Amino acid sequence: MEVRRKFITECKGQPKLQKALALALYMKHCFGRSAMLKNYSINKIHNVTGISATTIKKYLPILVEYGWIDFVGKENEHLIVCKLASHTAGRNIKVDKFCFKSFLDVLRSLRAFIALLIQAHKDFVKRTIQIATNPKKGQNFKGARKLMKRLVRQGTIRSIYDKYNEFGISLKRFAKEMGCCAKTAQSIMNYAVDKKWVKKTHHYERVFSPDYQISGSFFYKKGFSYRVYANTYELSNPLSKVLSLCGK
Repeated sequence: MEVRRKFITECKGQPKLQKALALALYMKHCFGRSAMLKNYSINKIHNVTGISATTIKKYLPILVEYGWIDFVGKENEHLIVCKLASHTAGRNIKVDKFCFKSFLDVLRSLRAFIALLIQAHKDFVKRTIQIATNPKKGQNFKGARKLMKRLVRQGTIRSIYDKYNEFGISLKRFAKEMGCCAKTAQSIMNYAVDKKWVKKTHHYERVFSPDYQISGSFFYKKGFSYRVYANTYELSNPLSKVLSLCGK
């Protein structure tokens, strides 16, 4: 199954839209190949998907507004989940790795992909800067310089001579992108790590301080103060290919 990259990026910071898209994906999965539910009703959707009637009633209007579902038949008695992918392959993201065991699993998978798009975009910028500043044989130097100018116009980097610095990604940044609290963002990133979609590396500085805790340290343990920095992430090879076009 594929979904337009545009739909996923539009869900950034919008929990309601995330749930609506997750609902559309899960209904499409439950309805089967035809993606249609004949003689639909709220109760029938609930019986097929297991999603509560309240949730269905709440998000069905959003699905209609965004054109993700449609009603067909003489009296619009059949519900069909519309095609969520574009005819242009480069505009889509494969969601085969999503967990479709339940609606909540689809929602977690979607939110994890939204977060991982941040890392994919960072990787794209890193590659572009590397090619533009120190290209290897066979790499498109002129194309990279052109992309650098576009990134400057977008405000992603300061100048075409800018160097790439890796500062990691904070939970605060993930929470902002997903439109949730830091605790929820942490659980979603742990979910992505457990699925082996991404590898997380912790970064901290340890200072020996047996008598007191150094100001600004995150925690103190057994005579040492630890100052914790943002984690860095590395996408798995299959997922890196799936999300590699995010910068285009």
